[in-house]
Amino acid sequence: MTHLINYTTPIVFNLPMILSGTKLHCDSMDYYENKVKSANSLMLANHGSRIDWMIGMYVGYIEKPVRVRVGFVCEKVIKYMPFIGWYRNVICEDVFVDRSFKIDKINISTNLNSFHESNTERMLYLSPEGVVVDFGERDMQYMQNCRDFCVEYGMEPFDYVLTPRYKGQTILVEHIAKGGTITSICTAFVRDGKLLNCEMWSKERVVADIYSLCAGLGGSPVDIYINLEEMHFTADSDIKTIMMKDYERKDTLLREWHTMLKEGRLEEFKARFPPFVPHFWYAQVIQALHGLQFYALTRMLGVWEPAVKYAVAFFLFISVSHTFGWLMNGTSMESVPFETGIKAVLMRLFAKFAKHKEDKKKAREQGGKED
Repeated sequence: MTHLINYTTPIVFNLPMILSGTKLHCDSMDYYENKVKSANSLMLANHGSRIDWMIGMYVGYIEKPVRVRVGFVCEKVIKYMPFIGWYRNVICEDVFVDRSFKIDKINISTNLNSFHESNTERMLYLSPEGVVVDFGERDMQYMQNCRDFCVEYGMEPFDYVLTPRYKGQTILVEHIAKGGTITSICTAFVRDGKLLNCEMWSKERVVADIYSLCAGLGGSPVDIYINLEEMHFTADSDIKTIMMKDYERKDTLLREWHTMLKEGRLEEFKARFPPFVPHFWYAQVIQALHGLQFYALTRMLGVWEPAVKYAVAFFLFISVSHTFGWLMNGTSMESVPFETGIKAVLMRLFAKFAKHKEDKKKAREQGGKED
């Protein structure tokens, strides 16, 4: 599957990550090239956007010093999303989790063992925060719960990140059982000199998604800045403490960067992060080859005109789905196509089910009092 992934990856990130003008920068290029890419690696990132997976695909694809396979730990619902979700499930064999550690630890171990048995190395990318929050009532409550947890733990509340989940890491360390690195990633998303993933409760906070990146085609691109820090722990370590301290570090780092940008010190900030060398022309060649193959195949089968009509209808359907979901939920959640629409419907159904359950509970309690 690795060769197929290498051939198809550029058509996934070409538009949002290259043609959009997005540029990626990293403050630890030597560490990334000489250690992260030298063996299996476990990458633990803050969840400042909905396109973290695309960042992983992009940097893993860079050939210097070697191209590596990239996998992700993501929520189970993604595997059911049309096309990209199916691709990540069937072709890329990502790890999909259910938020239940009892179930997840079996799925994680099974996935890791299959790669170990085939001697296939990869960069495994995950966000320990587990969720991206917007500005709904449930989101705001979750933010407050995270802040309360910090206080109970004896730390100052985090302003730029949520508290990390840590149980999964006790199993995920099996990924580097035969050697490799664990890396903490802190990512900043900047547009027009402003930090998009600023304080969690700030109305200026923007959760970048595919549409945010594509907006760079006719407007201001999003630049992505990556900090890397090597971590060391095993399944027997006090992972909870290690993760909380790491997230305290990330929160402090994002606050420092935000202060620099608010003070207009953009050039000083950028000087800390050498850019990744883009693979612009290689991606365009691969994109053109896919287009030619599509044209040749549909011409050979005599279905060129219907195929074009279906392609146009497909993109219109994506637009309608996204608009519908955005109107329902008040925000764009497009980490993969169709996600905004599908999740908006699921969230609405879940809220309706929860309300119905709560109403039944209140009715039973009221009936008991009357008796």
